[in-house]
Parts: sequence; C-alpha cells; structure tokens
Amino acid sequence: MTRENGSTVWEEVADRQSPSWYLDPLVAEQKRAVNLSLLDRWATAAQIETLLKTDLFEEANGPDEVLSGCSAFARVLGIDLSLGEAARAKRATSATNAVFAVTDVRYLPLARASIDVVLSNSTLDHFETIEELDRSLGELTRVLRPGGTAIITLDNGRNPLYWLLRLVAKTGKSPFPMGVTTSLPGLVGRLQATGLEITDADYLIHNPRVLSTLLFLALRKISHRRADRVISWLLWAFGLLDRLPTRGLTACFVAVAARKPTSG
Repeated sequence: MTRENGSTVWEEVADRQSPSWYLDPLVAEQKRAVNLSLLDRWATAAQIETLLKTDLFEEANGPDEVLSGCSAFARVLGIDLSLGEAARAKRATSATNAVFAVTDVRYLPLARASIDVVLSNSTLDHFETIEELDRSLGELTRVLRPGGTAIITLDNGRNPLYWLLRLVAKTGKSPFPMGVTTSLPGLVGRLQATGLEITDADYLIHNPRVLSTLLFLALRKISHRRADRVISWLLWAFGLLDRLPTRGLTACFVAVAARKPTSG
C-alpha cells in the first residue's frame, strides 16, 4: 500500500457517516479500558512528557477513544494518515493536552529520540506487507527516547477467527481494510530486531469477533438498552478464556511493551 493509496482508502473510511457501526457500546468501553490499562501497567512515571498515538480511528468515531484518558501526559500527539479522521478526532476530543497531525507512521516527520511513550493499538496490522509493518516499527523505535517505552498491539494471527475477519474484509463488508499481522513471539522478535528490549507481553480481549458482533447487533435490535445485561454477561464469560492454556488462540490481540536502551 503506497502512501497515496493508503490515504485514499482511509479518507473513504472517514467519509462514512458511522464507521464504528459494528462496535457495541459495551465492547467499546472494554477496549478503552484495556488500552488505558496498558499505559498504566507499562509506562512509568518518568515517561509522562510526550505520548504518540499512531492512529485516530477511535478518537474520530467511537467511545473506545483513548486520548481523553491520557491527562497524565504533558503532551499527546495523535497522528493519522487521513485528514478526515484527524479533523474529526480534533473536533470530538476533550483532551486539552492533545495535538493532531496528518502523517504516515512509515515515514514519521519527527526528530530522533523525541517521544517518551508510543501507543500503537492495532494500527500496524492494516498494511499489505510485513515489510511495511517492519518499517513502521523501525520508525517508532527511531523517534523513541532512550529509556522510553513502545506499546504495540496487533491482531492475533493465531486466532482462527482472525482469518474469518480477513475473509469478510476481502468481500468489502468490513468497516476498514485488514492487513498483515504476526503472532506474539513474532512481534517480540520484530521489536528486538529494531534494538528494543522487551519488558512485558500479553494477550488481549477474548471476544470472538465477527460472531460476537453479529450476536450483539441482533440483541440490540431485539432488546435495545435491555440487552446491556446479556452482553455484559457474555463479555464476562468470554473473559474467562484468558485463564485457559489456549488463551493464545482465543485472544483478539497480542500486545508487547518494549523499552529503548539508554546506552549502546
């Protein structure tokens, strides 16, 4: 995907009236809580100057937005390939410490060692090639300050339902394009190849996407707000999968925290 083609695709997404139609409000709350929890767990008190978030789809379109929960950071930079998404995010956000820019994570116009924390939540899994994913990881490493932390999440390539989601995306029924991804060990290895040190890793959100989306949409259509109790119970039940040895297969996302060495 070239920068020009990628921008066109995401501008088309931004032009849609409701790109997050598929996302139940309770699922959105879950996603937001999980991403903010990663920052709480993996970003230290010494790293709260500058945060870079690598796309603005959530901020532009849904209650799963993250930036309003990042008030601990002195400055937050949100970037997106789409001007429409960036403009919509700027209008929607309540974060007073945030600024927005239209740029490509593969070619960041940022100075070396200028960012304390990178939060890239399911951004890099929309590229067509693994080389583009690797280039993005290299750019994020370049702009990270020594001692800074990169928090990267990707679609879990070992989850069988991920491939169903890819199939749906190829038919044009998905709200956005799907790209390449990797396993948790694969992401660990790719971050290590950039020179970062792995500090933690995890599997996130055991919610059977596609299947649960259809189920939740049906429940909302039938019961509207009364569906809250049933959907909340289902999300709790799905969460129990995290306790099983098969959690690497049922998680929607893989997440890795990596630190840039202070020397060497």
